[in-house]
Amino acid sequence: MIKRSILPNGITVVTERMPQVKSVSIGVWLKEGSRDETEAHNGIHHFLEHMMFKGTTSRSARRIAREIDSLGGGLDAFTEKENLGFFAKVLDEHLPRVTVLLADIVLNSLLKKQDIDRERGVILEEISMLQDNPEALIHDLFINAFWENHPLGRPILGTLDTVAKFDRDVLKEYFEQGFVPDNMLITAAGNLRHEQVLELIARYFTLQGSANKKERIPPKGVFTIKLHNKKELEQVHLCLGTKSLHYNHQDRYSCYLMNLMLGGSISSRLFQNIRERKGLAYSIFSYLSHHVDAGYLAIYAGTSKNNGRKVIKLILDEIKKLKSQLVKDKELRLFKDRLKGSLMLGLESTTSRMANLARQMIYFGRCFTLDEILAGVEEVRTEDISKIAHFLFDQRQLSLVALGDVERFKIKEEELVC
Repeated sequence: MIKRSILPNGITVVTERMPQVKSVSIGVWLKEGSRDETEAHNGIHHFLEHMMFKGTTSRSARRIAREIDSLGGGLDAFTEKENLGFFAKVLDEHLPRVTVLLADIVLNSLLKKQDIDRERGVILEEISMLQDNPEALIHDLFINAFWENHPLGRPILGTLDTVAKFDRDVLKEYFEQGFVPDNMLITAAGNLRHEQVLELIARYFTLQGSANKKERIPPKGVFTIKLHNKKELEQVHLCLGTKSLHYNHQDRYSCYLMNLMLGGSISSRLFQNIRERKGLAYSIFSYLSHHVDAGYLAIYAGTSKNNGRKVIKLILDEIKKLKSQLVKDKELRLFKDRLKGSLMLGLESTTSRMANLARQMIYFGRCFTLDEILAGVEEVRTEDISKIAHFLFDQRQLSLVALGDVERFKIKEEELVC
């Protein structure tokens, strides 16, 4: 059973009781992320994520690590474009102790200068590591080109230049402005009682204040061709994409299914045709990225420099087929079962349930039951797939970013029209 309460100080608390398990996962979510940063401060939420584990007014970094180990649990954090999360998973009997630990980490970070300087080096290495991984880097390059000059197009990690300039004053400013009650959401799932969680949060999360809401302007897709020449790479890495739906769009289930058919699974048309039948790529897939007011669909392929144009043409051919030919009932059934299975298996752990509660509250303002979600999948018809394909691929060119030995890679905008 899912329950929701708002504490007197403004913190929203959502829980889901799972009496069949012996664990509890609890997460503290900040309802802002890298898109809410200025260009000069790009990467500061990710930096703050790192700093939360470096010591508090009552615990050293070493003690934090030892304490979570002594509970036999796990503690982690992540930064996304629109939120920042800290979460832990422990045995249900340790819920009070881990709540105290999370509250201390989130509310009482020291942000010591020597820790900031040390962690800066770690994050700079993290950014450099990404630069050395072309299969990961291509996606940052794509979104930077597609949502050019928009906060959603900037990397979550920040850049070497921005991270090098962060000091304690700016970190403290973002910390104090962000970690306020009405900007926070706490979710928990597992063998728990809602009243118990409420009591713990009220006791240990005693902060006050309200957030200065940051204005969010929706991005506009830039349909362009960007070639990044890296002669030393054996492969050419391609990323093509177009606009997609925001999180709460009424046609989201049609979009999920169309993406699975196109390139979102090993049964997809792109994987079966380009990898399995023609052997032109080891890795090829499509994926969706949704945000509160925008989204995009991207297609990735890694291939030889001699086969790049051929792979692009085959991708465009599959898109055109999705638009021009109705999907058969048998194929739609296959991908409905695939999506439903993925959704159900993805909610088997307390951590996934806890995270699901948070995302639904952040993006939908309510929590959906699994039955509601599965019913939404079942309502999609074959004509809906064609309809969403036409909406996304509406005769304009796709945006293309290529990374590799592309000095002689010539392609015109009109060749990317689908």
